[in-house]
Amino acid sequence: MKGNKWFRFFYLVILLVFAGALGALAVQFGELRQGDRFYRQTAKAAAAEEVSRFPRYVSELAGEYPGLAAWLQIPGTSVNYPVMSGMDNQYYLNHLPDGRENVCGSLFLDCRSDKESFHFIIYGHNGADGKMFGLLKQYESENYFKEHSTFHIITSDSFYVCPVFSVRRVKADGEAYRLKFRDKEELEEYARQAAAESMYAIDADFSNMAGIVTLSTCTGWRNQRLIVQAVLPLE
Repeated sequence: MKGNKWFRFFYLVILLVFAGALGALAVQFGELRQGDRFYRQTAKAAAAEEVSRFPRYVSELAGEYPGLAAWLQIPGTSVNYPVMSGMDNQYYLNHLPDGRENVCGSLFLDCRSDKESFHFIIYGHNGADGKMFGLLKQYESENYFKEHSTFHIITSDSFYVCPVFSVRRVKADGEAYRLKFRDKEELEEYARQAAAESMYAIDADFSNMAGIVTLSTCTGWRNQRLIVQAVLPLE
C-alpha cells in the first residue's frame, strides 16, 4: 500500500509538471501568433506607402510607437520592420513596438547609440521560418548576398540605401560591437578590417560613408553572433 501511495504521488507530480509545460507552450504559441499578426499588419501598411513619402510615414508612426527610431527593409525579403530604441538592451527582447509583452520582441537599436554615433547596431531574434532576423543566416551564402546586397534604413527625415560590405560570425563581446571612434579615419579603419574578415570578399566603397549599420542576431552558440554590416551613406 505504501508503495502505491508513493507511485500515485509521483504520478501526480509528473502530470502537474506536464500540464504546466503544456500551458507554457500554449501561452508562447499564442504570443507567437499575436506577434506574427502584428508584424504582418505593419508590413502591409508599410508596403502601401510610396518611397518618397516613407520618411513622413515613419514620422507619423512615431506618434503611435514613441520608441520608434527607424524602419528597416531588406528588399525582396520578409524583413520590413520598425526599429525601436529603448533605455536598455533588454526591454524590446520581449516587447512589441506597441508595448505589449511578446516573445517575438522587436528589432531595436543599441541603447548606447545616438545621433552623433558612427556605428548603429540593430538587434533582432533569430526567429523561426525567417521571422525577425531569422533570415540573416541566408547571408552566409554569397549567392544570397548577390541578390540582396543592400538594405534600406528609413528615418523620419531620410531614406538610406545601405550597401552590405561584411558578413561574419563574431563574439558577442568582441571588437565587432565597438561603438566609439575618434574620427572618420578610425571608423574607416574598422570598416576595412570588418570587410577583410567577411565570409566572402565584397567590393566595398567607403568614400561616401557617414557611418555603419550592423544587423545582429544569435546563432545558437552561446557567445557567437552573426552580423551583416553595411555602409550608412552620406545624405
